[in-house]
Amino acid sequence: MTCNKEFPTRIPRRTNWLSITGGINGSVCDNFDYLKQISSLNLSRNGITRICDLFLISIEKDNSTKTIDLSGNKLISLPKGVMEGHFERIWLSGNEFECNCDMLWMANWLDKSRSPSGGHLIQDYNKVLCHDNKYKGILISNLNATYLKCLPSVMPAWGIGLISGAGVLIIAIVITIVAIARRWNAVKFWLYMHFDILDKNDDDLDKLDGIQFDALLSYT
Repeated sequence: MTCNKEFPTRIPRRTNWLSITGGINGSVCDNFDYLKQISSLNLSRNGITRICDLFLISIEKDNSTKTIDLSGNKLISLPKGVMEGHFERIWLSGNEFECNCDMLWMANWLDKSRSPSGGHLIQDYNKVLCHDNKYKGILISNLNATYLKCLPSVMPAWGIGLISGAGVLIIAIVITIVAIARRWNAVKFWLYMHFDILDKNDDDLDKLDGIQFDALLSYT
């Protein structure tokens, strides 16, 4: 069944393929549950900029839709849900994919899907290219974290705990040092009185004359 420019509101029973070209623009995010009977869906040569997981889930019910052609659109990315589907053949070339660190999953997926173990899922993987100015014309399946200069996106829990603990410890040390520095003479006097670890003739002790303390205790 071939339609012009928009999704049909209904399709005849036992229709197993549907082609819509030339008129769909923007996002495709609706629930097209009635399309789950379609085994082959052609959405090529439209102006689709975004495909949502909801749409993929709705056409994937009962694992009936096996092939989907999204080539020749304006997609800048794909939802990760496309990896979880049961599609057997997908076309993606001719889109406007923007290559960045968020696309690493797609690069890995494309790379794996071109092998026999990946079922040759992406039929045109060797034509799925970056479209942004920085990486234009580069095969997406060849991208990696080093090429894109990506930093690790997730830090292990122990690493986060270590950094947090170190930060608290450093703050505590700094506060302690500042407090001691502001009352150093008093600290020296306290050390002398309690531990006798300072020279009794220490000139600094003389500087304590005139300092007012909160309390003075004397033991005899």
